[in-house]
Amino acid sequence: MLSGSIPTQIGNLNNLTELDLSYNEFTGSIPSQIWNLRNLERLELGSNLLSGSIPTQIGTLRNLSELDLSHNEFTGSIPDLGWLTLLNLSYNKLSGSIPAQIGSLRNLSELHLSNNEFTGSIPIEIGDLGWLTLLDLSYNKLSGSIPTQIGSLRNLSELDLSHNEFTGSIPDLGWLTLLNLSYNKLSGSIPAQIGSLRNLNELDLSNNEFTGSIPIEIGDLGRLTLLDLSYNKLSGSIPTQIGNLRDLNELDLSGNQFTGSIPMEIGDLVLLTRLYLAHNNLSGLIPTQMGKLHFDSLDLDMSYNDLEGPVPYEIALETLPEKWNNNKGLCSNYWKLPCKSSEKKIEKRLKLKIPIIISLSSIIILVAFVTVIVRFLFKQKSINSITDATRTQKNGDIFSIWNYDGTIAYSDIMEATEEFDIKYCIGTGGYGSVYVAMLPTGKVVAVKKLHRIEAEEKAYENSFTNEIHVLTRIRHRNIVKLYGFCSHPRCNFLVYEYIERGSLAYVLGNEEEALELDWRKRIKVIKGIAHALSYLHHDCTPPLIHRDISSNNVLLDADLEPHVADFGTSRFLNPNSSNRTILAGTYGYIAPELAYTMVVTEKCDVYSFGVLTLETIMGRHPGELISSLSSLSREKDITLEDVLDPRLPPPAQLVARDLTFSMMLGIACLRSNPKSRPSMQYVSLELGNPMNPDCNTSTQVHCG
Repeated sequence: MLSGSIPTQIGNLNNLTELDLSYNEFTGSIPSQIWNLRNLERLELGSNLLSGSIPTQIGTLRNLSELDLSHNEFTGSIPDLGWLTLLNLSYNKLSGSIPAQIGSLRNLSELHLSNNEFTGSIPIEIGDLGWLTLLDLSYNKLSGSIPTQIGSLRNLSELDLSHNEFTGSIPDLGWLTLLNLSYNKLSGSIPAQIGSLRNLNELDLSNNEFTGSIPIEIGDLGRLTLLDLSYNKLSGSIPTQIGNLRDLNELDLSGNQFTGSIPMEIGDLVLLTRLYLAHNNLSGLIPTQMGKLHFDSLDLDMSYNDLEGPVPYEIALETLPEKWNNNKGLCSNYWKLPCKSSEKKIEKRLKLKIPIIISLSSIIILVAFVTVIVRFLFKQKSINSITDATRTQKNGDIFSIWNYDGTIAYSDIMEATEEFDIKYCIGTGGYGSVYVAMLPTGKVVAVKKLHRIEAEEKAYENSFTNEIHVLTRIRHRNIVKLYGFCSHPRCNFLVYEYIERGSLAYVLGNEEEALELDWRKRIKVIKGIAHALSYLHHDCTPPLIHRDISSNNVLLDADLEPHVADFGTSRFLNPNSSNRTILAGTYGYIAPELAYTMVVTEKCDVYSFGVLTLETIMGRHPGELISSLSSLSREKDITLEDVLDPRLPPPAQLVARDLTFSMMLGIACLRSNPKSRPSMQYVSLELGNPMNPDCNTSTQVHCG
């Protein structure tokens, strides 16, 4: 990485056509000698520390077509520029208004001016840029109305005017694929003409002052993958036409005034990964059709509405009750939430009136039944004390003899869970439900039972056998223990040690639990995960790659000690193989190189660990921070204050030092080049060293 000022001698390269000095640490201003490079066609100085104003001499380079000065510290205004096709001045400190002369760049195809301090309105001359395909003016202080001239840009496909102070309504727009007008002061209704943008992939109108209802024409946007209308003043019912958006991944309608029931057509949006309908006035029953959604991978928030009635079993099975908090009267046997006052209304609506005489009879029968059971159990207590030794002799250490027949194990588990009664279920994973069971010996275990449908699919069967193969070969204090397994015609299940607190994702997502997981305990969690991964990568022969490290797959015990779980997609590295594989893992934790190499290495787990480290410190997934790291290209730009979970009080000085060191190691694990990431052995050793490097130099982590 180069630093200092850009050498003036560069102006002697008279025949130079392309100059790329981006992603360095150059300081000072652009040397005037660069304007001697009359043949220059592309100039890229982005991601440096350059400052001062943008020289007016740039306009003299008549052959220059691409200019990138982004991610610097330039101040002042935009000078006259030549015949550019691409102009990127984003992430600077430029101010003033966008000059009307910008309209003279008739060949411009991309204009990036985001993350500056521009004020005033968008000049109407912007409509003269007939070849423009991308216009990004986000994160400025622009105001006024959106000029109608933008609608005449027939080649424009991406328009981002978010995070400004625009007022007025949405004008007619062309053939966009992306429209982001979020975080402005736009008002009026969402025009029905929005439905004519048939190529639109992303529509974000959130955090404005739009009123009225959602136009039914929204259903014509068949290519939409993201629809965010949150935090406006929209009202009326959610149109059923929203079910036509079969490619939709993210739907956020929260923070409005929608009424009526949830349209059953939302159940047709099976590709959804995010569904937010919170903070509205939605009422009525939850449609059973929503059970078709993939709740195991769905980020859901339905809280603060007026929903009532039973939560469909298939939905309750795979969502957390807090995702439905503050509704009128939801009830679920699975969640142990009895219906309150709303139950009477629902029963009346469903005409389920039970005669009083039958109710009284049922109570009498129930009391008699309980009396018999109590007397029976009292009698059995003395018998059990005699037969416990016999049972132990009969079953022995049942876990050591389990195999694919497993008849003894099967009968014990079926008895302990009452044939997998729902009252013993404590969670649902990707391919099975988890039950808690107390065995005859008094030992408490967790049982993961494969769903009936999944058990018949080859992929899930492979995952089942793979987890057995892996966990019977490894042992580590921070890896969940497999006690046994059973494959039976009626069901397949795995039996693990019982981890009391549940997943790290659950603890971080629960306000009370997150507060208990203080800074020292979070450092302990990060260290434990690092030690487990170091063991898998460097102490196992051949090395074992987990492939799905995420907060859902780290369990915390009663002492908040972490245990890595879910080895269904793990893989031993074969030194004589290319180790190519299909894409596996949890979205948001997968190393970027897997998308194009499909080759699994230990550095894939290292990347996931980096995400998990920041998530543990931040208390939430660091999605936006990861994106900014790739654009900043300077790890030292991130400070501890940027990532601390605001729910916890500020850490003491020594703890802050350890947190900073953990943070910088985590950031190093997120480097885009896998070879630049440290090994988990290095991370584990450094985190385990009480005399770790001073935080000011901790960015210089070594690579393994």
